[in-house]
Amino acid sequence: MYAPYRCKIVPKYKQSFSVTCIIGENLLYLSMWFLAGGLVWPVRWNGWPIVTIAWAVLVLVVQVLLKKHNCSGCYYYGKTCHLGWGKLSSWMFEQDSGDPKTGMRLSWFYIISPPIFLLAGLLVGILLDVGVWHWIFLGVYVVLNVLSFPIRKKGCGLCAMRAVCPGSAVRLSRD
Repeated sequence: MYAPYRCKIVPKYKQSFSVTCIIGENLLYLSMWFLAGGLVWPVRWNGWPIVTIAWAVLVLVVQVLLKKHNCSGCYYYGKTCHLGWGKLSSWMFEQDSGDPKTGMRLSWFYIISPPIFLLAGLLVGILLDVGVWHWIFLGVYVVLNVLSFPIRKKGCGLCAMRAVCPGSAVRLSRD
């Protein structure tokens, strides 16, 4: 369990977030993951979009593991954080069943996947015969990733766990 939760230290932070905020931010992430899969869709093996399938499985596995390792020990466990993941975590896992160090390593997923898919999208577009939709997907993917930084930072900035959460976009040494 994270220290602020254990000590019930949650001054001047939001206790829960609106459903609109939760749905909006999750739709943003789902859109980016969908577009990333679309960028590598032309890469096929025996007619199957194998890279897109592998990406979908990776996203699903990482998201489940993040809920276990980052969210099961969070103040928002069973509550609605700006992503709603504390509530999801409580439905899926026992409280404090995760390892925050593993959660920290899993958080790299959000840092390394956007540039990888930007480069992959460019390479696929250059090397394979793709249509205009590929380039539109790539442009929208870049725009959504750029927009996600201030949106996520705003949500994390209101969070009670922002100083200790492995996935936080806002880190403060003291409040």
